[in-house]
Amino acid sequence: DPGAFDDIVAGIKPFELRFNDRNYQVGDTLILRKTKYTGEEMAEGKPLEYISSPLYLNVTYILSGKLYGLKSGWVIMAIHCCDTHG
Repeated sequence: DPGAFDDIVAGIKPFELRFNDRNYQVGDTLILRKTKYTGEEMAEGKPLEYISSPLYLNVTYILSGKLYGLKSGWVIMAIHCCDTHG
């Protein structure tokens, strides 16, 4: 979502909550781009439209599901912003 992307760039959201369908590992690099519309708007039919350069993030810690109320199959990843160039 655009707001979450802005919060990561501003340094106030140092984590990502994701379904672990990619077997995320500490040391992975996430590549995010800001979208014009929210996930909810896209689910209602708005197109996927990117409006930023890629943002490269290092995964520094992973909390896996079934801990602290997190559902099985989900992870919270601590992220550290690298830069916008890789």
